[in-house]
Amino acid sequence: MNAMNRGWFGRKGFKSGAAAFFAAAFFVAFSGAAQAAQGDFEEGTRAYASGDYDKAFTFTMRAAEDGDARARTAVGLMYELGRGTRRSGREAVRWYREAAKQQFPMALFKMGEMYEYGIGVKQSDEEALSWYRRAANENYGDTPYIVGTWYRAGKGTAKNDSQAARWLERAAKKGNMQAQKILGEMYLKAEGVIQSDEDAAKWYLKAAQQGDAESQYAMGLLYIFGRGVYQDAEDGIKMFEQAAAQGYEDAYYELGIMNLYGEGLWMKKPAMAYEWLKKSAEAGNAKGMYALGGMYQKGYEGVVAKNDAEAARWYETAARKGHAGAAAALGMMYITGDGVPADTRQAITWTHKAAMQGDVAAQFNLGVLYSKGESGTTDYAKAAEWFRKAAEQGHAIAQYNLGWLYGNGQGVPFSANRTFYWFEKAARQGNADAQYSLGMLFEEGWNVEKDTGKAIEWYRLAAAQDDVKAKERLNALEGRATSVSGTVDTNTGSASFEQPDFIK
Repeated sequence: MNAMNRGWFGRKGFKSGAAAFFAAAFFVAFSGAAQAAQGDFEEGTRAYASGDYDKAFTFTMRAAEDGDARARTAVGLMYELGRGTRRSGREAVRWYREAAKQQFPMALFKMGEMYEYGIGVKQSDEEALSWYRRAANENYGDTPYIVGTWYRAGKGTAKNDSQAARWLERAAKKGNMQAQKILGEMYLKAEGVIQSDEDAAKWYLKAAQQGDAESQYAMGLLYIFGRGVYQDAEDGIKMFEQAAAQGYEDAYYELGIMNLYGEGLWMKKPAMAYEWLKKSAEAGNAKGMYALGGMYQKGYEGVVAKNDAEAARWYETAARKGHAGAAAALGMMYITGDGVPADTRQAITWTHKAAMQGDVAAQFNLGVLYSKGESGTTDYAKAAEWFRKAAEQGHAIAQYNLGWLYGNGQGVPFSANRTFYWFEKAARQGNADAQYSLGMLFEEGWNVEKDTGKAIEWYRLAAAQDDVKAKERLNALEGRATSVSGTVDTNTGSASFEQPDFIK
């Protein structure tokens, strides 16, 4: 029998097109499966096809009572639909069960469906899965896909990704597009299977070739990053274009970004980028809104004029959809007064939204707002809290500022060890203020062994970045200038606002 379609076999399918299904899909298929069959079942088939349901029921019932599994399943369907007889879920189940005893695949499936929807029996996902699994063992239609998705969702059983993968692979090998797509995701994320980019690409590609837009998009990413396939931006773009042609919003965004930065292309194409990003944004894609806002904020000659108000509008729209980067960018605009009136309260509100989502630039900026008293009063404890969050994500200036707070006991207990720890973290990332401060600690022996050599080493690194104080100390230590006394720098000059990257 042809592969099963849930829309035809499910309850909604029966309601919307039962007559066509029953005549064309059920009886004709079964007649084809038993070409030599004569008598009551065939007579019932012809009657049903002509719309004479009473006659169809009479002859099909005769065949069913004679033990024909096809006829028993057909009688069950007629009771379920109320065709040629009264509608009765109980009678439908009785006849499906009789056919199921004969291991008739469609009857096994129908028993699962009756338990899933509670028709003629008490609803039970556990019983439904048991019957679906029996039908799947007969390789009936798309039941392997149903069983796989139930195991993956933990429906009717405990969630079991390995069982899900086993059943989904059976369905995928039969050509089920959705199963192929899900398998691609499972191999990519190591859900129930050993992680394999190659297997992920294999299954995504099969689904993509069948026209699944989400899989085409996924394949585009795999080609761009060379995961499981050779790295080829051109093929990635082709996949994105196929997905975009079907209205897949994320593909609009990717095509916009690739054109904006010339990835996989001979050159940057800001005009094309603008069209794709606008399409993405207007379709409701938050990433597209954010990137489009960035184009307006920056301005691209001959494509889009700089327009901070329009940038702020798109940032706010994206931020209200939960985009952290957009919220951070909008917060910055309220700080600077670009495109919107300067408003500290709004700045804190939007920056806080982004910071709570883990946006590192927003966390840093929030620390600055609190440390500078932009909230109304200086709050070093809150500043330290947000600097710490950014510092733990590797933000060098936040690391330096947190070290400074520890060194001065502001917002946190004084700790020379924590001061050194965070200064060193920032210094090794190239932060000149931290490099200068480390040099000072080694020069003065402040909670570390005094070491002029190490002091000079750190001063040189800072001086190479044109740090004036470091140059003075370096000259003093090398005997080329009058010594300048060294103390812990209490100027948090590094605590300046950081503009978020608009395509993050």
